[in-house]
Parts: sequence; C-alpha cells; structure tokens
Amino acid sequence: MQQHKKTTNKLVSTMKLSIRRLNHITINAPSGEEAKIRSFYGGILGLKEVELPSSLTSVFEIVWFEMLDYLLHVEFTHHFIHPETCIEKDVMLPGRHFAVEIIGIHEFRKYLEANNVVILEAVVIPDRDRFYMVDPFGNILELIEFHKDQEK
Repeated sequence: MQQHKKTTNKLVSTMKLSIRRLNHITINAPSGEEAKIRSFYGGILGLKEVELPSSLTSVFEIVWFEMLDYLLHVEFTHHFIHPETCIEKDVMLPGRHFAVEIIGIHEFRKYLEANNVVILEAVVIPDRDRFYMVDPFGNILELIEFHKDQEK
C-alpha cells in the first residue's frame, strides 16, 4: 500500500484549482449485492449502467451509472459500514450524501413511495422543495426542485 507523505503547514506557493466539471461520485454497498444496486439505480431510478473496462472489473467489484454528465460509482466491499444518520433537535441530519436537482419532484416522490423507497424529510428551505431518499444500503440521495420563480 502506498504511504502518503505528511503535509506541513508551510505554504510554498499558491495555485488555484481549475475545475472543469464533476466527474463522479462514489458510494459503497456490501459485496455481492450488485443485483439490488442494479434494481434500485437502474430499475427504480432509471439510470443507465455504463459498461466497464476489464482492467477495472478484474480488480474491483464496481458498477457505474450515468447521471447527467457525471457518473455514479458503486463500489462493493466486504468491509461495508452502513452510513449513519442522526436526529438532533427533531431534525434529521443526513451526514454524507449527494444531491441532484430534478423536475417533477412531487410526482417522483409518489413513484418512490409506491416502490417502497425510504423517504426522509428535509428541513424546509423557502425557495425549493426537497427530501432525502435512501438506497437499499443506507446511502442517501437528496432530491431538490427549485420553485419556478427561483430557478437558477
């Protein structure tokens, strides 16, 4: 395993990071649960699965899905730890999660509920509707739709 060098607080020079776009988000699931992940992300959410090169599949248990112009990577591990959520002052704190803006949030929520997807309420923000959904292994995805007069 590669060792990382210890960083120091001494700044040698500065350079701004030039980000082009988000490339991918990685979440985890228990090893051997590829069918459940494909059913949830490919089936229920309708994301297109990406064919992977054998150089990856020979080393990793992994599935990729297209999400707009970036990818969702699902890595499967024998050391899977269920993500934690907690409640503080009657508010659900989702912890680590990612969020996407969607169209038709109310209709999609009804669809998710009809498919028994776990829904968690979010704190109200006046310019948008939003909620969290939970995949079969506890990974949290926030869905957001800005009100028409607030669209960016």
